[in-house]
Amino acid sequence: MASEDVKTSESAVTTIVNLAEEAKLAREGVKAPSHAVLSICKSLVAGGVAGGVSRTAVAPLERLKILLQVQNPHNIKYNGTIQGLKYIWRTEGFRGLFKGNGTNCARIVPNSAVKFFSYEQASHGILWLYQQQTGKEDAELTPLLRLGAGACAGIIAMSATYPMDMVRGRITVQTDKSPYQYRGMFHALSTVLREEGPRALYKGWLPSVIGVVVPSIALAFVTYEVVKDILGVEIRISD
Repeated sequence: MASEDVKTSESAVTTIVNLAEEAKLAREGVKAPSHAVLSICKSLVAGGVAGGVSRTAVAPLERLKILLQVQNPHNIKYNGTIQGLKYIWRTEGFRGLFKGNGTNCARIVPNSAVKFFSYEQASHGILWLYQQQTGKEDAELTPLLRLGAGACAGIIAMSATYPMDMVRGRITVQTDKSPYQYRGMFHALSTVLREEGPRALYKGWLPSVIGVVVPSIALAFVTYEVVKDILGVEIRISD
């Protein structure tokens, strides 16, 4: 009974706050955003935050991976993960562990936001079509249909952020003898667009879709959903 009273009071407070906010917007002559728009924004923000947090959490390992890949074989300073992390901490301090994380987040956050939102929408759309075809309103997505939803989400997210991935790769491998010297991501984007045209921003897109989206992103979503079902976990992403 007490819990019901708490829920009722919380609902009342939420309603009052929402009404007050709408009244404030009305006084200021600003139209309150619709529920659909707010839902989309919440989903995009949640996906973006998830991507940024996950990328930041593994930033030290990402930095170490790159340093190990480009380390001079004739002057090896560290061989393993722990040794490498200790070396970075000793020579560059705490900030050295997260060097370059801002650039990574600038790429990952929009990708993750679009990916999670696209997966949610694709899942709802595919489920609706499946229920219409089977005539069962309580039908659930099969693993194969979830794979399709994950593939759709991965393709959309990759397509939306692929130009950033492409120029990041060029910046990473450029040398003093490279035909173009890019000063940063935005300079690289404008240079490629001006010198090579819009199609150049999507060079290598198809191999990336075939080699990354289906075997990685789609399977990750399917595995997540299947394991969640096995464990009996029910998570509602949005209304």
